[in-house]
Amino acid sequence: MSLSIEMLPANHGDCLWIEYGDPDDPHRILIDGGPPYARGRLEERIPDGGCHFELLVITHVDADHIGGILSYLARLPEGVTFGDVWFNGWRHLPTDARGPVQGEMLSATIEQRALPWNERFGRGAVQIAGDSLPRVELPGGLALTLLGPTRDALAELVPFWRVEVSAAGLDPGSSEEALALLHEREGLRSDVRGAEAPDVDRLATRPFEEDESAANGSSIALLAEFQGRTVLLSADAFPSQVRRAVLKLAAERGVARLPLDALKMSHHGSKGNTSIELIELLDCRRYLFSTNGKIFGHPAQENVARVVLHGGDTPELMFNYRSPTNGVWDDARLADEHGYTCTYGDGRLRVEL
Repeated sequence: MSLSIEMLPANHGDCLWIEYGDPDDPHRILIDGGPPYARGRLEERIPDGGCHFELLVITHVDADHIGGILSYLARLPEGVTFGDVWFNGWRHLPTDARGPVQGEMLSATIEQRALPWNERFGRGAVQIAGDSLPRVELPGGLALTLLGPTRDALAELVPFWRVEVSAAGLDPGSSEEALALLHEREGLRSDVRGAEAPDVDRLATRPFEEDESAANGSSIALLAEFQGRTVLLSADAFPSQVRRAVLKLAAERGVARLPLDALKMSHHGSKGNTSIELIELLDCRRYLFSTNGKIFGHPAQENVARVVLHGGDTPELMFNYRSPTNGVWDDARLADEHGYTCTYGDGRLRVEL
């Protein structure tokens, strides 16, 4: 029995393919779909004749997570099915607000395809509504613990969503208008940023400022566990929220640090989404970065430096692309001095846990 996480080629975004159980007949989870122009890479990964996913998670409404899956679902081929779809649309916000443009289009597509939507949460919001962390067991025995978002984080989306929908000229909640707009959207422009040789100690001690994006704060963050193996899937979540959830889990389990086989770095390794305080709560060896470094220059050197200094005795930095931004860490002198290793994919990187 196995558990693997595969970062698919999603440019500067996330598209995660998880398999667990019998390697010859695995159960599957799909998390996000990258930006719109990453749809083709997802199509290439689908087996001939289609396949079943126990769960599809669209973590939040940013284009580099939602765009590719929105485009894929609009052309959903026969034979591809989902046991449930977790996505917080306009109907799941704690007010009468409506979703942002791509959120509106995805909501309309889910409805049009008659896909199961947040069934494990009674068709309500995928959220932490009280003191306990919701836990769901999927067919095949994989357990998911919800680490975020909270109800308050979803409420923070309200003004952002209203502005976005109005600016696009949509009538909030109109499935017809949203579906018509879907085929007019274009992807983001890509630029390559260079990087200087890192000074690890200086970078790791730079003042930390947490991300404040309402969309990122609404991310569905999950702890996946299967037969003693564990991976934290943090989407673009705020480190303060993930840290609160980890503290609760660690206390419940009577451990000082939460054991992990891998951490999928939040927000592609952005400098405002993984704090030293969070890293030090984790007993983790593998750190997964999903990005080609274009547009935003992720991962931030400060973030990688924090992992190198605080991520255990021999942290493994695992990048699904090699880029000018992350290539500087493939340095024998630095690696020997700080005791880390690097692994690079060609856009695709599969990690067996």
